[in-house]
Amino acid sequence: MNKNTTFVFMTKGLFEHLNETDAYVFSFVAYFACDDKKGNIFRRTTASLCKNLGYSANTVRAAIERLVKKKFLSHAEKNESPTKDLRYKYFDDISHHLEIGKNQYAQEFSSELRQVLTGLRAGDKHKKPSLKNIFFKVYVSALQAKTKDEKWKRNQSRHLHKALVLHGFLHNKVKFRDKYVKTSLSLSVPYLSAMMQWSRNTIRRIINTLTQIGLITMRVDGRRVIFTGIKMPERVRAGYNQLKSRLFSFAQSASNNANATELKPEGLKRPGAYATPAEHAAFLASHRTRGIP
Repeated sequence: MNKNTTFVFMTKGLFEHLNETDAYVFSFVAYFACDDKKGNIFRRTTASLCKNLGYSANTVRAAIERLVKKKFLSHAEKNESPTKDLRYKYFDDISHHLEIGKNQYAQEFSSELRQVLTGLRAGDKHKKPSLKNIFFKVYVSALQAKTKDEKWKRNQSRHLHKALVLHGFLHNKVKFRDKYVKTSLSLSVPYLSAMMQWSRNTIRRIINTLTQIGLITMRVDGRRVIFTGIKMPERVRAGYNQLKSRLFSFAQSASNNANATELKPEGLKRPGAYATPAEHAAFLASHRTRGIP
């Protein structure tokens, strides 16, 4: 990775064990801790993690504590440095020394990530390994601050970190289909909710945010969402205007992706404040019949 990390590797199975914050930190640490050339030890400061992942120092420290407690990571012994360079020794002293823990999934993740990295370095000459997990890239560079004073609220950070995870998964799926199947990507909100271990409302809000900031184009088709285009992220720290828990389709011109037109699906008129219970029941029945996600 570069000085500023462009992406981290994740798998959908990771979210059966970790929340999105812990998944980001573990994925970043595992990239270095599974590398034999680096002694299978992660040596970076808290500031480095913050700069690359777009988190605060307290968030990073708390995530490392949780990962150690869950045995996804463990503290490695600090070896005495043979050099007398005080500057080097200072940064070595304040750096985290972490290695992959004894958790079964953590071991599986790091072992397969090592095979993926070996294949990427070898290029076409390397035979593709048979992996249990499917890895996808999450482009964290879009969350990196340009200045030290650039901050946002905690809920905004969590939402946009989740948005990039879902974007990474969708981008990987679309690339695979473009290469082999050449059909549009169609997924349901319940499927994405179960896979990511997030609520259905959270999934809808994330999809709407990704659409608002121009990273995806999609349309709603009954109970499924048809993803028609996935763009590479450049910068998402500008955030979003408003969270929406109901899916909307956005049609974008091929010649001008910056101008998006919101197309609201035909909805059902919600009963008024003084409606009878029977009217509310009829509305809910019609809602289910229409198959609105």
